[in-house]
Amino acid sequence: MRFEWVREGPADKCGNQCREWISATGAIVDSTVTDFEAFARARDIRGATLVLNSPGGNVVQGLALGREIRRLEISTSVGVTVKLASAGGEQRATLSPRATCSSMCVYVLLGGVQRSVPDEARIMVHQIWPSSKRNDANAATYSAGNVVAIQRVNGDIGRYIVDMGADIELFEISSRIPPWEEMRRLSHDELRRMKVHTTDDPFLSAPVTVTAVPIVKTPAPAVVVPANTLGWMFVNRGGQRALVRHHPLTIEGQEIGTFEISFTCSDKSDTFRVHYQERRILQNSPIVATDRLEAVGISIRQDNSFLRTLLTLEDSVPGKAPAELLSHAHGTIAASYLETAAAAGSSDAVASSSQQGLIVATTTIDKVRTVIRIGHTGLAEGLRQLANNCEDNFPN
Repeated sequence: MRFEWVREGPADKCGNQCREWISATGAIVDSTVTDFEAFARARDIRGATLVLNSPGGNVVQGLALGREIRRLEISTSVGVTVKLASAGGEQRATLSPRATCSSMCVYVLLGGVQRSVPDEARIMVHQIWPSSKRNDANAATYSAGNVVAIQRVNGDIGRYIVDMGADIELFEISSRIPPWEEMRRLSHDELRRMKVHTTDDPFLSAPVTVTAVPIVKTPAPAVVVPANTLGWMFVNRGGQRALVRHHPLTIEGQEIGTFEISFTCSDKSDTFRVHYQERRILQNSPIVATDRLEAVGISIRQDNSFLRTLLTLEDSVPGKAPAELLSHAHGTIAASYLETAAAAGSSDAVASSSQQGLIVATTTIDKVRTVIRIGHTGLAEGLRQLANNCEDNFPN
């Protein structure tokens, strides 16, 4: 994260009313608190306004940075600092509200004695998870040490939220979102209710004292047990080898079923067949027509864009069990498409917050959506074996 002191401009528009703020942009890393302390020693920033635009990052550093912000009685907001041409050595800028504050950035935001979130800003939350295991959480292995560390960090976060005067509901909502789902965007009503947003103007001269609220004891959320912890693997399907992955189907961490996605050889050397089958348990029984799936799609992130493939829905019908819905879809997918997904997963440079990976999305007729990011464990090697197997089926 980079910290800079900027002043509003152009000068001929704001005159002697030009605002000043600290621009805080980028990921929270191991050196962030040290960098901020060095920045704070260079000038008097007590009572200033700090504007965030960050994907999050290191948990310990994020909480420590938030507490340092509170100690210095700084106000916080979310925005993009757009620099203007420098005039006389003084950095001028404009402030755009179209920014994102994700993951640990949200907790840094809580450090402000008063906090402002513009309507256009995106505040995104999710569960805390070991960063080395986030990209394929279901296929990773976990030690007792991992569990102890997660529990300790969750306790630190809960205490921090209360100390900062926000509502513990923020922790409860964040804790619903597992690493394979998209981050949860908080609505402006939620931000106000949970005291993440406390003022419409973060540049007010007199800070508002935020009073802490008591801890609310809530029952522990149900543990979602992964349907499979072995990653991608081969099974025999109708005399063919299929590269298969099972995964829990969740909405905000609540398991509503399971699905399987598989790849097999096609009649062309540069494509694979893809099959999707899902078992979903609904709240209402008997199942009504609008509960059924309307669409199933697969996508991968490539740089700043998505490559998408829409599958053909075969059926979405009631199963034998009460409120059970069984759905099937199929399609073809370019081999290069999957190779891109496998290559992204094998790169050490892939950040957990970038949501790289193979994404499976479904939509029901009544517009209930699931978006699940599947990990890469075993995918690259499995695709190589599948490609070799498919080549043997084609004449030279």
